[in-house]
Amino acid sequence: MLKITAFIFILAATYYTFTYGKSLWVEDKNKLTAIGAMFVAVAGAIASITLILLRSP
Repeated sequence: MLKITAFIFILAATYYTFTYGKSLWVEDKNKLTAIGAMFVAVAGAIASITLILLRSP
């Protein structure tokens, strides 16, 4: 149950950061920062989920 809660929290944070990157791209026309924000969101989610799956029994 704790693992599912952690996954939901990680995915929610990733979604929020990814949509912020999309907003930077579309509204502010700042493509470099948008790509960086999206990359950090996806990389953080992948790393967090991988660590949870590898370390849990």
